[in-house]
Amino acid sequence: MKKPGRKAFAFTLVETLIALFLIGILAGALMLVSFSVSAKAEATRIIEDMRSMKSAAMLYYADFGMWPVWMKSGSTIRDINGRATPGKYLEKIPLGAEYWVGVAGMSGDLGEATVIFVSASVRPMTLERLKVLGAALPLYGMEVTGPTMAIPEKPSPFDASVHNAALWFIRKKQ
Repeated sequence: MKKPGRKAFAFTLVETLIALFLIGILAGALMLVSFSVSAKAEATRIIEDMRSMKSAAMLYYADFGMWPVWMKSGSTIRDINGRATPGKYLEKIPLGAEYWVGVAGMSGDLGEATVIFVSASVRPMTLERLKVLGAALPLYGMEVTGPTMAIPEKPSPFDASVHNAALWFIRKKQ
């Protein structure tokens, strides 16, 4: 039996449903933001690995007077020229489960170019962020004087004749 003068306090079903609905909206928004942040972080890590490989390639050039050709070989990156691997110049070789960074030279009718490339099999959202960040890469030092290549939705392994990855040129075409 109720005591006189006391009012019962309780949430109605409608109030509870509204509260759950608002919590669901907030949780969904948080998930979208966290996916975007993790994609940006991953793309930034790839760009930093490309910068590290650029520095290593320049040190290699200073040592040997030629540009390296560093390609993935099993669980490491090796030098096609048989001289020095990027491990000589870097603390950590940029080789992971989802991507790896290499250096390749290419000669053709248009001249020669040496590029830093990323062979990636990362999430589509990371590729979108990489497109945005990659567009601002300082090609040839601090100026963008050459083409930037589009990153396809599903990149295949690097092919020097097609350039199907994010590219960073470190030597101008002759």
